[in-house]
Amino acid sequence: MASRAAPRSPAKDVGPPRADFVDALAKGLQLLAAFEHAAALGNGELAELTGLPKATVSRLSGTLVTLGYLERDAHSRKYVVGARVLGLGATLERDARVQRMASPPMQQFARAYGLNVALGTRDGTHVLLLEVARPPRDRLQVSREVGSHVPLASTSLGLACLVALPVGERARVIELLRRSHRGDWTRVRQRVERAHAERARQRFVVLQQSREVGVSGVAVPLVVDRGRSFAFAAVGPTQELPRPRLTQIVGPALADLVDGIARELGGSVAGSASPARVPGRPPP
Repeated sequence: MASRAAPRSPAKDVGPPRADFVDALAKGLQLLAAFEHAAALGNGELAELTGLPKATVSRLSGTLVTLGYLERDAHSRKYVVGARVLGLGATLERDARVQRMASPPMQQFARAYGLNVALGTRDGTHVLLLEVARPPRDRLQVSREVGSHVPLASTSLGLACLVALPVGERARVIELLRRSHRGDWTRVRQRVERAHAERARQRFVVLQQSREVGVSGVAVPLVVDRGRSFAFAAVGPTQELPRPRLTQIVGPALADLVDGIARELGGSVAGSASPARVPGRPPP
């Protein structure tokens, strides 16, 4: 049976609707997102999962079948994802090679430095955690799980994702952050500007939080040409991470790890003008 938890709306975390926002398209994507919860779904289950009227679901599912994004299972008469969605999945699989390549060195780094190491990618004004490596003795009071989200503007992982964005996209996301941080925008803007300068100067960004917040760390972006970009972070309790350790030991080591992954994937290492980059498709 399908889970009763509603899938995440595609419009979440994108701010107020834009002038070019297409409501019908958003509803269609919401319908596709419901298949995170079950491999086969009927119109009634889709309506329950999405909160959309059954008549709307029926029209959307029929359209998606016509376009090849859904197929009707002959036995159950329920819908399953179609070949067009699987084709998109093949594209995403190319980016998944970053995750596969990163997992072993992330585990080694976590053991060697006694820190949590995370791999994430931007999702609106948050970062989606794709991989998390923990040390044998995890001293963080709050441990995030794969699939959870952390804020873009108040974590080292988020800041690294932000500074790696193309200029136009970065400006759009910063405007979203400005709207959602009206009360402390000056502080957030200064943090973002500092992250830009740090990445250009030393290949990584630093976020040292207060002891009350409890978590500090460094992060390094990795850009995929013509595709999704990623960031790696090494974090731990603030009391165990004085700034010299972050800037002189942990940060350079994490930047070297990311440069190594970029080289293994046929890409280039970080420089002052650009983060480490990998080609959008594996080299022949």
